[in-house]
Amino acid sequence: MTAPLNFADIFRHDKNFQISMQHMLQTVFEISFDGIMISKAEPGYPIVYVNPALCKMTGYSAQELLGKSPAILQGEKSDLKILGDLKMRIEKNNFFHGKAINYTKDDTEFIMEWKIVPIRREDNTISHYLAVQREIQREELIQDPSGFQLPFSQ
Repeated sequence: MTAPLNFADIFRHDKNFQISMQHMLQTVFEISFDGIMISKAEPGYPIVYVNPALCKMTGYSAQELLGKSPAILQGEKSDLKILGDLKMRIEKNNFFHGKAINYTKDDTEFIMEWKIVPIRREDNTISHYLAVQREIQREELIQDPSGFQLPFSQ
């Protein structure tokens, strides 16, 4: 039995295999039950991708979110302490896991748990951030994050 490839090894194959993997990842993002957002690693973190699940969760269309800051989902009850922790971790190029109140397009509150990871170029500089988000129940908001750790070094 052959040992499975690690994720980076997948992209060391020929161009046809790389294209197949790109289509596979795109399909995973599009059919995910969780909301997925990709933003640029530049001031305001402009959104460059959202999947259908994120649009359904927030009430915004992809066209309404693209180019905007993820802050579009924040409002008066969004926890400034959590947002400060997010900013600090992003500035230090670290993984983030948090829970907070956010807002849909029609200003309805919803409670979101999300994880954000920096996406690095070949030279190890950060080009984008990938956020995976899900709506949770109010009782889950008061529990501490799971302490999830990435399976690879940062």
